[in-house]
Amino acid sequence: MIDVATDFRRGAVRLAWIIVTVLAIYIPLRFFLIDYGPLAFTPVHLGRVASLAFRFGTDILVVVLVACLWAAKGIKGFRFQWIDYAVLLFVLVSFLSMVVNHTSFLRFGATMRGLFVVYVVGFVMARLPVDAVWLRRAMWASGVTLGLILFVGFLQALGWPEPKAWIEALTGINAGRIMSLLENPNTLASYLVIMFFLGILVLPEKHRPWMAAILPVLYYTFSRSGWLGFVVGLIAAWRLLPWRQWAKILGIGAIITALIVVVNLTFGPPLAHLGFGEHLGANPFNRVTKTLSQREIGNSMFNGRLFILKIALNTVKERPLLGYGSGTFGGGGTVVKDLAKRYHMPTDMYSDSQYNRIIIETGLLGFLSFGLIHLVLLWKSWKAGGKIRYAGLALILAIVVMDAFNNLWELQQVMFPFWMLAALSYLRRDGWSLGERSESSKPGIG
Repeated sequence: MIDVATDFRRGAVRLAWIIVTVLAIYIPLRFFLIDYGPLAFTPVHLGRVASLAFRFGTDILVVVLVACLWAAKGIKGFRFQWIDYAVLLFVLVSFLSMVVNHTSFLRFGATMRGLFVVYVVGFVMARLPVDAVWLRRAMWASGVTLGLILFVGFLQALGWPEPKAWIEALTGINAGRIMSLLENPNTLASYLVIMFFLGILVLPEKHRPWMAAILPVLYYTFSRSGWLGFVVGLIAAWRLLPWRQWAKILGIGAIITALIVVVNLTFGPPLAHLGFGEHLGANPFNRVTKTLSQREIGNSMFNGRLFILKIALNTVKERPLLGYGSGTFGGGGTVVKDLAKRYHMPTDMYSDSQYNRIIIETGLLGFLSFGLIHLVLLWKSWKAGGKIRYAGLALILAIVVMDAFNNLWELQQVMFPFWMLAALSYLRRDGWSLGERSESSKPGIG
């Protein structure tokens, strides 16, 4: 019986790491498969079923993952650490905001799901016994998926943005930009920034120069928030590697970027005749050169991020503690009608800033508890020591910067590698590394 029980627990651990590996592939490609991939062309009755399965695929796998943790470690596997208490505090503040403002429980549930579904993956990873073989496979699965996304990004940068649905998505303010297999250019940029620093952490020295391939694709997203997050993260991570390695990686990336730019400017996009290259006629540099122009600021104050910032500041004055209720502003592109009427804005307006959304929905208490999550992660990464210390610092500061311009915590493809790093900071043990091949029986909590 003891052998059977032991084998059962080992099987649960192995299944859990397999699920983490599957999620490393599935989550970044999920949006493409649903909106642009095979599911977009299946018969309606089959497409709806498949689409629902893919849309909630993460949720289904996360439930199985939690069951695996229970099977492997029982109730002991669910002991909370500081980061879990910080997340729980934010959830409780959001729940209190919902109760006080009499808003929908469904909105509250959808908001918490969007913010924390992939946090549960990190929660489980940090508590599983370390199966170094499958952990390494999960990292390689993330790397292969990143390689596919970069390959498509290179094709788009060179003028081949097929399928045609991409052209429709890359119009207007996104004209001249690339988004590869992700939701939009800003999402792609945020994902690349996170994967760059995670790759620098987990890859051996001989493979780190491959991270240079991220830089030209990041450049062609023309994402101001992505660029800023990358620079801030780079400054924070400077001690992660010797300066010669940084010079090699950044130098190779700069050379590749310059070559693509020169080719496109001199000869035109060489692959444009193979696809639909009309969007490349736009000038995305205008996004950068006109960022602080009077017209751009005026538009932002009328219906952009500065307008939403004004609403957030008004919320601090009118409902400072708990805001207007969880799930009421710009989470899934939905604004409560009375809030929209009050500020004369469309009901489908998106918040475009995680901080603005949290202040409007949960007030200063929500904002402070949300900030506490970041502080605990910073402390844990610093306490972990070694390279995780500086990689964690880089990732968290990059997230903090990019969150000012995006709702990153709702983007599974961005937050999944982020919570993987958080789990690594908890998994760290003296004498343990990604290169180990043996399975550790030690619990994965520091």
